[in-house]
Amino acid sequence: MVLTALLLAACSQTPPSNQNLLTELDGPLAQMQVDGRQLYQRMQKLTLDKSCTTDQQCQVLGIGSRPCGGPEQFLLFSTQQTDQKMLTITNDRYTRIRQEQQQRLGLRSTCQQLMAPVPACRQQQCVLLDVSH
Repeated sequence: MVLTALLLAACSQTPPSNQNLLTELDGPLAQMQVDGRQLYQRMQKLTLDKSCTTDQQCQVLGIGSRPCGGPEQFLLFSTQQTDQKMLTITNDRYTRIRQEQQQRLGLRSTCQQLMAPVPACRQQQCVLLDVSH
């Protein structure tokens, strides 16, 4: 009877590495996911107004982090309308969270570097030019 109870208990236990990952997913990693989402949404709000008068006012910022380096994506914004200091601070925090998530989960990527898109001011709005031709 005792042997049966021990065998059943052993079968129900998750290996330590999996248990640690489950704990992380329920705790610190879940909180990082929430924090990262909030920071991303803040960057979206900070860059919502893309009005401009010149091409020089239109910029792109590499945000986040890919496991092999470089940004995950680029965010278009207008220097005329965006609080660049707040955007930079928010992106720095977002990037640190993404790097920590990737490290804890052991994520990998293709290591293909993203090319920064070309911004321009068209009809008083910042847009990304299609330079693929």
